[in-house]
Amino acid sequence: MAKKRGIIKNRPALITVIVVFILIALMIMTSGEQNMSGGESVIGSILMPVQSGIYSVTDSIGNFLERVFAPSDLRVENKALREQIAQYKNDLSTMEELRQENERLKTLLVYKEDQVDFTTVTARVTGRDSSNYFSIFTINRGVLDGVQKDMPVITEDGLVGRIIETGANWSKVMSIIDYDSGVAAIVELTRDNGVVQGTTLTNTSDPLLEMAYLPFDADILPGYRVITSGLGGVYPKGLIIGDTVEITRTGENSDEVAYVKPAVDFLHLEEVMVITQFTAEETDIETEPQASPSPSPSPSPSSSSGAEE
Repeated sequence: MAKKRGIIKNRPALITVIVVFILIALMIMTSGEQNMSGGESVIGSILMPVQSGIYSVTDSIGNFLERVFAPSDLRVENKALREQIAQYKNDLSTMEELRQENERLKTLLVYKEDQVDFTTVTARVTGRDSSNYFSIFTINRGVLDGVQKDMPVITEDGLVGRIIETGANWSKVMSIIDYDSGVAAIVELTRDNGVVQGTTLTNTSDPLLEMAYLPFDADILPGYRVITSGLGGVYPKGLIIGDTVEITRTGENSDEVAYVKPAVDFLHLEEVMVITQFTAEETDIETEPQASPSPSPSPSPSSSSGAEE
């Protein structure tokens, strides 16, 4: 029993001896001599399967090390495939961008075809000053496209602004949310006239316009549509500006001021239309909202033609 335990204990040494014996036998068999004795032939026949297994293992290890430490065709192909996938993703992104642009241009085209009172040129927004939130921006149409200073700029949603500077193939636009902009406007329901301009709330995610110079007795509520009045001849009459959201009065006997939410999304302007021509009747002066009784003028020789009501 003790002897068996000793053999088990020395099993690593026994394995070592066997491995050494196998290696010596391999050296003998792979020596340069062509002729082997009968004993060597027997030993070789016995150890041949072992030798084949060792060769197979060493060959596998070599191939593994070659794949790990040396660039293989598989790794090169994998890299090429990843680059191809990245290119496909980029192409898909470009196609989606073109699809969305095509949808926007279709909408503009439908709007353009519905308008018989003015002629437009479609333009793409190409730049803006990041500090003024589309208050002033650049488009890719200019003098060569028939665009001139003070021409109105719109989208299918409503009024954007007007041209303030032109080049050969570019123009600069001042939008209605700019503080220096002013648009003669009218409340569609009550026919009250006023002037719409940008406010200090312009450079926010939800810009508001201010409609000032409203009559003292104007009866305006939130949700009323505000449009261009056509006064001044710069903008055609009837272009949508936005809807009222709040009405205030600065003093007890002062005029009302209405805050207007623009109809145009000034956060996502990409394509616009420039009105290059509109019919004369679009600029007729609106008199209904301001009609009020007034004393008859004193008769005089020079004003007899205006004395009749």
